[in-house]
Amino acid sequence: MEKHDRSSTPSSPKRHGRQQSLDERRRATPRRAVKGPLDTDEYVKARIRDRKIVKVLGSPLGAPVSPIPSPLPGTRQTPLSPSSPSHLSAEAAMGGVEHPARDFGYLLKPEIYHPLSQLEVPPPFRAPALQPPSSTPLPTLLSTGHFRRAAILSAHLLTTSTPPTAHTQIFHLLYVRLTTLTLINATPLAAQEVKALEDLSSSYYRDPLTNVHLVPWELRVLAVRLQGIGFGDWRRGIMGYYELAREARAEGGKTSGEEREVWRGRLRDLGVRVGNALVEMGDLEGAGRHLEGLREALEADEEGYREKLALLHLRIGNLPAAQSLFHSSPNTTSPLPALISMASGDFETAATLWSALTTKEPLGNNTLARQNLAICLLYTGKLSETRRILEELVDGGWAFHGLLWNLSTVYELCTERAVDLKGELAERVARGVEEGKVEEVGGERLNGDFKL
Repeated sequence: MEKHDRSSTPSSPKRHGRQQSLDERRRATPRRAVKGPLDTDEYVKARIRDRKIVKVLGSPLGAPVSPIPSPLPGTRQTPLSPSSPSHLSAEAAMGGVEHPARDFGYLLKPEIYHPLSQLEVPPPFRAPALQPPSSTPLPTLLSTGHFRRAAILSAHLLTTSTPPTAHTQIFHLLYVRLTTLTLINATPLAAQEVKALEDLSSSYYRDPLTNVHLVPWELRVLAVRLQGIGFGDWRRGIMGYYELAREARAEGGKTSGEEREVWRGRLRDLGVRVGNALVEMGDLEGAGRHLEGLREALEADEEGYREKLALLHLRIGNLPAAQSLFHSSPNTTSPLPALISMASGDFETAATLWSALTTKEPLGNNTLARQNLAICLLYTGKLSETRRILEELVDGGWAFHGLLWNLSTVYELCTERAVDLKGELAERVARGVEEGKVEEVGGERLNGDFKL
């Protein structure tokens, strides 16, 4: 029988199968090194020399932050004194050149600014003896704590005697107006009035010759939060912070020395504000991831920054993360252990820690520790001791919002005459302000401070 050689037979039918693609476009390429705008370990270089994969620090979108802008590290600016625009060297180089004037008359319309009512002020604080003269200048009103009168005067100056091209004066008065409204718990009004600024990233707010932003940094940061509230768009606020962070990174990379540290401080401040915004938005998971990224860039000597991060961790309920920040802290008088104990519900331990802190600090510096001690005693059932400590603080010349609110709450728990006791407390504080016995700045209190 003739044998058939399979190798010599005609080609057999081919089976279908997968073949490896030779398309070069489908090959995986190494991920390029990227840094987010809130990374603070080093400023972005003009060119990344290697292709090592680095961790991208960032966070999801979120919402606005704390009402009062914090002073920047390394500066002596007060919250009511916005710093001048940056790039002083660029302005000096163009000092002999006439800059085209911008017309900001649309910010001077009287209908923008709302009238302020006196109904929120308790009657004892409406006494003529506590009211400053009508001729009192704006800096004096701010330094003496008459924030309502300062808000009224700043709006009056904006709408009556400010030239539309005097951008420095306009933005200073507008910053005072918005900040003082926030300080007197009129944030909704400030959120409506800030809409007049519209888009601060517009080129109209920049000098046409030097490209310097004409709006002070502090006003821009404040406007981000207020516009997020006013437009009801929390993500708009978070995007505004990222835009400012991107600018801070770029400007910081062009400078050196103290000016570089100022930009670095601004960048870190924006990182904390983003975390706080995510907490207020309710995105606790996103806030946790964001804070972990910030903690990786933390340096050992940045104690204030460390405490801010720990407080944010406490706000989202991440006690282990807050404890790890405390354990790595060299500060032995930090209030973090007591706050962590309060957050975990261990008020006995917290009371012991607060009591120890009151003996380590001078009498004028342990006010908050004594107030927190009183709160812990309240939760352990020692109501009379809580009332005694809080009343001693008021008699000692302290009358900040938290103290007055807590003491008013204690009155509500102690007796049915709470309304009368809260009214007497308002009279006592007003009398202390008139006699100059109140320690902190601020001559006016609101009904909400006394829960009236």
